[in-house]
Amino acid sequence: MKSFRFENIWMLSHRDKKARKVNFHPKKNLLRGRNHTGKTSLIRSLFETLGAKPQGKLESWDENTASLLEFSVDGSHFFALHQNGRRALFNADREMIVATSNFGEWSQAFCDVTKFNLVFTDKKESEIRSADPACFFLPFYVNQDGSWQSEWSTFNGLKRFSSPWGAILEYFTGVCPPEYYRARAERAQESKILDEHRREYRLLERAIERFSRTLPLFGPKVSAENFADEIALLTKEVNELNQKQEVLRSAAVREQDLLSSLEQQIRLADDALAAYDHDAKYLRAGDSEPLICPTCNAEHTKSFLDLLNFAEDARVLRELAGRLRDDANQVRRRCDAALAELNSLNENYQRISRLLDTRKGELKFQDVVGSIGAESAFAAFEAERKQLQEAIDKALSSVDALEEKMKSLRAAKRTRAILDDFRSYYVAGRVALQLPSVDASKMKLTGRPDLSGSGGPRSILAYYAALWRTCQGATGTYDIPVVIDSPNQQAQDDINLPAVLKFIAKELPKDMQLIVGLETSTDFPFDKEIHLDVKYSMLREDQWDEAEQIVEPLLKAMYATMSSDVAESDDETTGR
Repeated sequence: MKSFRFENIWMLSHRDKKARKVNFHPKKNLLRGRNHTGKTSLIRSLFETLGAKPQGKLESWDENTASLLEFSVDGSHFFALHQNGRRALFNADREMIVATSNFGEWSQAFCDVTKFNLVFTDKKESEIRSADPACFFLPFYVNQDGSWQSEWSTFNGLKRFSSPWGAILEYFTGVCPPEYYRARAERAQESKILDEHRREYRLLERAIERFSRTLPLFGPKVSAENFADEIALLTKEVNELNQKQEVLRSAAVREQDLLSSLEQQIRLADDALAAYDHDAKYLRAGDSEPLICPTCNAEHTKSFLDLLNFAEDARVLRELAGRLRDDANQVRRRCDAALAELNSLNENYQRISRLLDTRKGELKFQDVVGSIGAESAFAAFEAERKQLQEAIDKALSSVDALEEKMKSLRAAKRTRAILDDFRSYYVAGRVALQLPSVDASKMKLTGRPDLSGSGGPRSILAYYAALWRTCQGATGTYDIPVVIDSPNQQAQDDINLPAVLKFIAKELPKDMQLIVGLETSTDFPFDKEIHLDVKYSMLREDQWDEAEQIVEPLLKAMYATMSSDVAESDDETTGR
């Protein structure tokens, strides 16, 4: 399992000449401060520096504030610098890796250093794209503006991917390895290519058909190669007709046999009903003699129950006869349809026969001249047809191979085990958060709860906690910091809020890094507390000099690199 940690962050406002440095403990951090003291600004800076923009906006915040974040991946340290959409990445020695204002280029650099190799299909461009930092942090950041509801709206921009939520959760919980999603994205791309080739092939077939109505493609050929192509085309058409004819003949024979059987059953049912009518008339006769058994000479009187049972048997028999007639009508229609298709095939056979017969007659100069234009068109059409068919076969082979690869990568037994753990964690979390127990046996990874009132945020917290515990399990792929801002949602009372804080402080995985934003102090233990106490002034004047010495040289290096890249691009454009 790969490990990601927040280490330090420096924020620098040139407009206000203020700055702030915050150091994070590798485990539990409490970010405490009243409303408007900068908790959300600090937390948002962590993610915006790395290219993941949370929902919502900030008031009284300098948009040009520069932020430098030190983070580590499996013990290797990096520095990410951001100012108003421009970003740079440095290694532990503060040597530049990349400097760019292009979000796609930055996302690729982030994925490279974190080894985050999840991919998606871009909905607009229909191409495979690497996931971005927002995908990386989505399951681990609970913000005030978009996370405490029933939808995934924590970060901006994720909707450009095609249904990313399920893939992100399955990636981090280990349901499917990263190779599965790369194969899925490649299959989606190959499927679109296959559909496009098939569409072009159908258009070509229609073009050939329309062209043949005005200028026949069949007739005397000057070129031996084109004549051979035409024979091959006729042979292919005859073979296809033979295959269709065999299928239709078999279907017609089966339907006729079934129809004969149904008609025989209908006749037997009608005969039985006729016998019933005769027997019923005898039983209802009031002056008829008692029934005498020919074996023991016992007399049997006609009871009402006997007549009733006899009538019920007749009713069932009538219903059976009706159903048999309905079935026979359906079979008869299918049989007629098969015979009609056979007749249309016979017409095609006759057409091909007439074309072949024309080759036996004496060639005329007018036939040759009239055939020259058709011959050229035929050669062009046939070449295009072969090219498209080869492309279709290649794309179809790729789709089949990728589907087989996906099947081999997704193990049903492992998936069930992971989902069972996730569901049990969710149920346990609800109980710890003083919510009623529920049946979660069919709950999905993407099944965010949708409860109203104070129970809503607690059910969301139980859901997130189940995801975090599952990601920390044996099949998880990353150990990523969990950030919660803020757990006091929907006016939790004096009973539920302590339960929420206790759950966060004691029930979450012990080894993960945790950052919690909270308005008031708490008696539950945290490894480090960061106190913000001045409204609308999270940055401080007394930290400006130290932060400027660290951040400013990196800012200059970033802008110098970006200016150099622009100059080189201009030289290439002007040819200098």
